[in-house]
Amino acid sequence: MHVHLDVIGGIAGDMFCSAMLDAFPELESPLQTFLATLPLYQSYSFKLNEKKQKEILGKQFIICKNDQALQDQNHLVFTVYTPSKSATIAKKLISQEHHHYTWQSIQQKLQQISHCPDIYQIACGVYSLLAKAESEIHGMALADLCLHEVGADDALLDIISAAFLIHHSQICTWSCSALPWGNGIVNCAHGALPVPAPATLKILQGFRWSQDDEIGERITPTGAAILAWLINNHGAQLSGSLTRHGYGCGQRQFKHKPNILRANVFETKTNTVIQDTVMVIQCDIDDMTAENLAIAQEKIRSQPGVIDLTSQQFMGKKGRWSTRFELLCKPEQLEAVCQLILLQTSTLGVRFWRTERIKVVREHINIDAQNQQWPLKIAKRPDNSVTVKLEADTVKSLNTSYRERQRLIANIEQQALDQYTRSSTGGNHE
Repeated sequence: MHVHLDVIGGIAGDMFCSAMLDAFPELESPLQTFLATLPLYQSYSFKLNEKKQKEILGKQFIICKNDQALQDQNHLVFTVYTPSKSATIAKKLISQEHHHYTWQSIQQKLQQISHCPDIYQIACGVYSLLAKAESEIHGMALADLCLHEVGADDALLDIISAAFLIHHSQICTWSCSALPWGNGIVNCAHGALPVPAPATLKILQGFRWSQDDEIGERITPTGAAILAWLINNHGAQLSGSLTRHGYGCGQRQFKHKPNILRANVFETKTNTVIQDTVMVIQCDIDDMTAENLAIAQEKIRSQPGVIDLTSQQFMGKKGRWSTRFELLCKPEQLEAVCQLILLQTSTLGVRFWRTERIKVVREHINIDAQNQQWPLKIAKRPDNSVTVKLEADTVKSLNTSYRERQRLIANIEQQALDQYTRSSTGGNHE
């Protein structure tokens, strides 16, 4: 499937969740169940209300604390800046209370979803884009970075919810319309800033923009990070049959147009392969022990944005046996991954280049067998055949002999294939 996002009024984390839940109403209950398992969520809940924007009925996703709706801190207070208003703005900013959230504390909270690797990787990827943009704007190292509005719990829950919906909607590709520029000044923890906010501009370099007469912030940093994480090809062409759509409503009312984000879902049945862009990174190491190489490899592999990591032995300079790490990573995570390699290994430098790849469409399912849940990966081949593989971590945890393990794996995979084949003409795969 392909989703095209019409950014009509703008985009923020809550608007993205609203549009996706309007397009995929069957995901509302699973999202509620998932969030309820998180310690972070115990004082919170979410509401999905109906709301009209210029007579267009859509949904509004609202995070509540102790049953009280929170004013979304991602939508910064805005005003049109004129010299006569500057003193008023300054007084308001001085009186506002702003909380500080370190990058380390946010990463610790994200660990609460690490038991769901796909959702965890998406959420970490989105937050990493935010953190990297803020650190570059303020000239600070990530370790010293403090986030304000986007570090609050409601913003964190917006991003976790967005990651859940991205994963479970099983969308293969994404595109978006030109982005509305907006105008005016936003009031935030750093003072009065021009629209779009500096972090938003940093994150969305390369995207197409347009201008209209509406006042205020249109793209929040959270909305920008979600867009940047989803969309590699800014000019992707629409194709396929429109099967569903959803409207996500913003909080503010605009003068001339509805403040909505529209998610248009297209079925592209003939596409069983996906093409995307990745970065290849290489480094050579000739002076680390096998133990330390293994530790470094696992730490690098767990970094958000790393897709794969392999190693090989070869004869290096001066007749030394050396190890070469080769990684695939998402383009937006290149700098963070390179820095981690330089921190976790003794190499003095890395090589990298951009490349294209083609991969088959995959999805994850769970089946019940022998009184437990078994996670499997389904791959759809170009000839429309399907292959099934039990997840490697599950195989590793089986406390059986080799032959017993092989029989069990074959049995579970066959059951999964039969179940998938029966349900492939309809229904959702959990």
